Amino acid sequence: MRAADEAAISSGTPALVLMERAGRSVARAAQRVAGGSYGRRAVVVCGKGSNGGDGFVAARYLARAGMSVGCYAVSGAERAQGAARHHLRQMEMQGIALRPFSSQCLNRCDVVVDALFGTGFRGRAEGEAASAIEAINAAPASVVSVDIPSGVDGATGACEEVSVLASVTVAMGVEKLGTANSAGAVRAGRVEISDIGIPVIEASAFMVEASDAASALPSREQDAHKRSGGSVAVLAGSNDITGAPVLTARGAVRMGAGYVTVGCTSAVKHALATSCPEVLTASVTDEDVLGPRALDSFAEVLDRADAVALGPGLGRGLPQQELVARVLEEVELPVVADADALNALSEDTSVLKRRRAPTILTPHPAELARLLDSSVPEVSSDRMGAARAAAGELCSVVLLKGFRTIVAHPSGRAVVNPTGGPELATAGTGDVLTGAAAALAAAGLDDLSAAWAACFVHGLAGSVAASRLSWSGVLAWDVAESLPEAAQLLHDGTVAVA
Repeated sequence: MRAADEAAISSGTPALVLMERAGRSVARAAQRVAGGSYGRRAVVVCGKGSNGGDGFVAARYLARAGMSVGCYAVSGAERAQGAARHHLRQMEMQGIALRPFSSQCLNRCDVVVDALFGTGFRGRAEGEAASAIEAINAAPASVVSVDIPSGVDGATGACEEVSVLASVTVAMGVEKLGTANSAGAVRAGRVEISDIGIPVIEASAFMVEASDAASALPSREQDAHKRSGGSVAVLAGSNDITGAPVLTARGAVRMGAGYVTVGCTSAVKHALATSCPEVLTASVTDEDVLGPRALDSFAEVLDRADAVALGPGLGRGLPQQELVARVLEEVELPVVADADALNALSEDTSVLKRRRAPTILTPHPAELARLLDSSVPEVSSDRMGAARAAAGELCSVVLLKGFRTIVAHPSGRAVVNPTGGPELATAGTGDVLTGAAAALAAAGLDDLSAAWAACFVHGLAGSVAASRLSWSGVLAWDVAESLPEAAQLLHDGTVAVA
């Protein structure tokens, strides 16, 4: 972001002007959060850097709008330099004094502006700054953060407990990785983008917008037939685990696949026949689990398939490991690998480096930690970094599930998905996502696009289901059944997300 600021200044936009625009945007957001200006009180907490300067400007505009405003200094804000010092003087000329911060200043206020630390923050807030953050979080008022909640690492989203929990974060120009990644995504609240004239610079990470997803989804011609929708082959399930393959197949069907065929055990075949008659089955083993010889029995289906969904419900064991290795070694189709396929790969990932066809891996943090021989805390502290590292090391697109799902490509490109919420925190929703991603890959989308588009629609489907039921009562089946409605909302252009 510093490079973008410097580009704006070098192109002729003075730092004073950028700061003025930023502070004005923050003031507008604070007014909305406070429910207006009349009779309202705002407290602006400023640090010594550029964020503090934005806070000085916000204080001026809030006072001009009719609010009672108090501006308080933390960590040497009174010693501001450059553009921030200019705006401090402008604020004082308007009659607003900069006073030392104390927790009592937060009594009876309607909104707090957090202008303490900016996107350059790293490490842990300490001393006076930590005390101020704790007081802000303890106050009953809503909080508007400037660019990023104070205490959150601007590059990774990592943060200690001592970090601001914002109601709204006003991001200048673009949303920062720190509020799209890891714990920072939760601390940021609702992120609002403000265009203050910072020029667009080349970026390697992007937030998906509804228009992106709408453009990516395949259309269906008037003379379409079932083969033109793409054919998905599924290798999943076991006699002990029959639900996962059903949900995977349902996700593929509801995402638009014209043909879905599941290679399965006898118990899975029965489960599919009674719950998902649209799906074809192929008996590929007499055993309780799928082993490497199942691939030979499934060869005819694979010859006609366009993509493969692999892993949900396979179970763990040597036969399953050998099956996963054979599929990835021999099947030259896009493969979406999830769940027990990832568990098998954690024993030996070398086959991924030898693959010629696209591979999409869909781990949750624990699965990714095993693939990287790392730990869940390490993955969670920098989800973007972990996903990118895995994509490069494993020569695959990596879809790291969780709040603000990250999709990373081996080239280093990465995408953040804004859809989905707590309604997806239930068993089986990942299986639905696997099927949906396989359907889009079968329809002809490249591996990165299939992964992020499936994420967007899947998350939106969760919201659609929650709007009918309740986030606490949504089941994976409900998410699968809501995929067509989510896709239609995108087609109609009526999605308000991102």
